[in-house]
Amino acid sequence: MPRLAAKLLTAFQLTRLSLVFGAIADVWFVVLFTRGNPRYASLPVNDIPLVVDLLVAAVLSIGLFAFATTLNDLLDVRHDTAFSPDRPLPAGRIRAGQAVVIAIGALLAAVAAAIPFGTGGLVLAVIAATAALFYNAAGKHLPAVGVIVAGLVHVTHMLVPNHLLAFLLPVWLVFSHVLVISILGHVLDGKRPRLTSLGVIGIVLGWIFWSTVILGIAVNRDPDGGVLPDGRTGTLLIWPVLAIVAFAALAWRKVGPVRGTLAAEKLRRYGAMWHGVYGAAWFVGLGMWQAALIMTFFTFFGIATMTLLKEFTATEPGMIGYRV
Repeated sequence: MPRLAAKLLTAFQLTRLSLVFGAIADVWFVVLFTRGNPRYASLPVNDIPLVVDLLVAAVLSIGLFAFATTLNDLLDVRHDTAFSPDRPLPAGRIRAGQAVVIAIGALLAAVAAAIPFGTGGLVLAVIAATAALFYNAAGKHLPAVGVIVAGLVHVTHMLVPNHLLAFLLPVWLVFSHVLVISILGHVLDGKRPRLTSLGVIGIVLGWIFWSTVILGIAVNRDPDGGVLPDGRTGTLLIWPVLAIVAFAALAWRKVGPVRGTLAAEKLRRYGAMWHGVYGAAWFVGLGMWQAALIMTFFTFFGIATMTLLKEFTATEPGMIGYRV
């Protein structure tokens, strides 16, 4: 039994699953919002019970997350041998062949979990996996490209349950949140190559471009030609804005006193936790109280579980979102 527990803890450390709850929260938000809007009644997400929907969405997120993080460690094994020798692969706690099996199995699980969401969802899941592959193979070596790709992985992954979603402000907020956490994490962690002034300009331009694309699609899809659903007013934004301010205050309080890798790891961990807070805030603003309660409960459960896994696995920072 102790040996089995050790293997499970090693697998958790390899896949960094203590950070997966943010990705699950993103997909759950889309599932709950879609099921609560009659406009999307014909989508496959409405054809199965809610509990099954949420379970399948969780498998999708865990699969994509584990695929990306395991692939990251496989491609970085030589680097980790020199700079992070306590990671599972360089430390010899798991063999490369076993890690390959985990990565492939996780990818297959994610693809299988996307099938109930229809052809559109399956295509987006494959795109998200491909983007994660690109990030690990090339994107992370170019910070200005890598952080944008990481944000787009979240966007495509989040839309798997509903590729026709018109209310894309929450998706844009997650995209922007991931970019900020990625940039700050890269700087705090002292990762190489360093982020240059030209790289920052490239990231800003990339953020502006993709923000325009995301919000432009929202305007085009909305019957009223806006970015808010069902003719809602700007008061809907009060709760998400408060969530943003609360995260900034929390990050300043928790991360400010520390430096280096520890600061980057804390920022990523709290950043992952906050995806659920954003989801709950949007639902409160929309008056979808049952969905808000589900998301709030899941957020508290995620925070408790992430903290517990962090203590047991000593998770190190990795790719944001499909760390990310």
